[in-house]
Amino acid sequence: MITEQRQAVPATLTLLHPQRLLFAGFMLLVLFGQALHAEDKLPLDTVILMDSSGSMKQTDPRQLRKPAAKLFISLLGQQDRLSVVSFSAKAWPITFLTQLKNEKQTQKALRATDRISHKGMYTNIHAALSKGIELLKQSDQLERDPIIILMSDGQMDVGNTERSAELRQQIFETLLPQLIEHNIKVYSIAFTQASDQQLLQEIADTTEGRYALAASDDVLHKVFSKIFEQTKQPDMLPLHENKFVVDASINEITIIANKFSDTSQIYLQPPTGEKFNSTFKSAKVKWFVSNSFDMITIQKPAEGEWKILFSDDDNRAYIITDIKLRTNFSFNTESDVPELIIKSWFEQNEKTEDSKDLIKNMKVVLEIEHPDDTLETFKVNNVNEQGEFIIHYKPDANGIYGASIIATSRTFQRQQTFSFKNTLPDRPKPTPAPAPVDVSVDVSADVSSQPAAQSQPTPETEPTTTDETEKDENDLTTTLIYFGVANVVLIFLGLNGFLIYRHLKHRKTPAAEPKAQPPEA
Repeated sequence: MITEQRQAVPATLTLLHPQRLLFAGFMLLVLFGQALHAEDKLPLDTVILMDSSGSMKQTDPRQLRKPAAKLFISLLGQQDRLSVVSFSAKAWPITFLTQLKNEKQTQKALRATDRISHKGMYTNIHAALSKGIELLKQSDQLERDPIIILMSDGQMDVGNTERSAELRQQIFETLLPQLIEHNIKVYSIAFTQASDQQLLQEIADTTEGRYALAASDDVLHKVFSKIFEQTKQPDMLPLHENKFVVDASINEITIIANKFSDTSQIYLQPPTGEKFNSTFKSAKVKWFVSNSFDMITIQKPAEGEWKILFSDDDNRAYIITDIKLRTNFSFNTESDVPELIIKSWFEQNEKTEDSKDLIKNMKVVLEIEHPDDTLETFKVNNVNEQGEFIIHYKPDANGIYGASIIATSRTFQRQQTFSFKNTLPDRPKPTPAPAPVDVSVDVSADVSSQPAAQSQPTPETEPTTTDETEKDENDLTTTLIYFGVANVVLIFLGLNGFLIYRHLKHRKTPAAEPKAQPPEA
């Protein structure tokens, strides 16, 4: 567990809570963590909801969700509180919300994860969220930051299809409003594609949390690492080729080293060059070993370059230090395009570190991870008189962005990570161009002689659009067709009437002819 003295936040470092920001009607950005150090954030209240249904035996056969949860618990501070809840048909707390104020409480929380089984019959996500709300509904009023970490591999299921559908709907209609009311963020994790991803995604998005699909069980600890970074924003050291530089201001370092396989053995190589592993015994070193990662905490590490040996990439190095990298965000409201302004500076003992020697040879970059997982790096060359590094960034796509401010010199390195969600509104459909209209104006009219009430300009007649013109033409064509058909019918009837008349007249004429002949002699 990371332990350190917590100090009151000065008035000049007032926290800005994550919130939705609408900028000029074009872009919605949700920034997480305006002051990005764990000390300055509100204490965290966390409820971990762990699925214990029978299907977890197939989706997490090595039960790697347990060490992943332990990683997160171990990284929490002494002011943070935690509860572990198991759920299947129902939800029941293994530990209630308890402050991790000492090693005893931390060990109790770690042991609670070992009691999670995979023997449950069903997956009652409704009951799990209800229990989480019950445990956290007072946290916001106590000036604590409440979050839920929800892990599941299945659908909402209580053994009855109709009842399951009803409870699923109640999550949207009843539980989500309660989560929003109590400012509870939900970080949801789906174990398989068969999970109700739409439900888990919407719960996370609505509460301004995060959703993740753990494609395999060996990446769960990486998901928990990201949750820790998003909620606590710790000071970090950048790693390049698994190397990092320790300076004299660092009091403690916690390294998360990923393994190639279950049999991999992680080694550390300090500046002295003598490598060591988990078998090394020292009061200054704590080494936690799992199948997918190792977590090593070292008190007062030696100054110089360290290296992680026989490890996969994407490792982490969290630090407790006297010199911290601070980051602040604002929006450029004068720009025609939505623009994020990022300022970074160093602080020592809650005071701005204005040492020119510290930043003289400092190289600072902004590393952006786009929603499609592509990376982009920008150099930060603008430094003002207060020693603030300033960069402007214009996101241009929908989705969740990851970002890191990385400061490096030969003997000093720092990294600060944050994330934001960007949503662009739908673009309006183009309106069809109006058809040209010949408008004639009688310029000879004497408008000055009209009454004042009638001297106002007459509204222009709305021009007929192309679609309306085509419709009129179609109506005219239809009318002409009907007219032609009617005329043909009338002509046909008239002609037939005339022929019938002639025929009847012809039959009457021969009968009268004998009376007209003269008598025979």
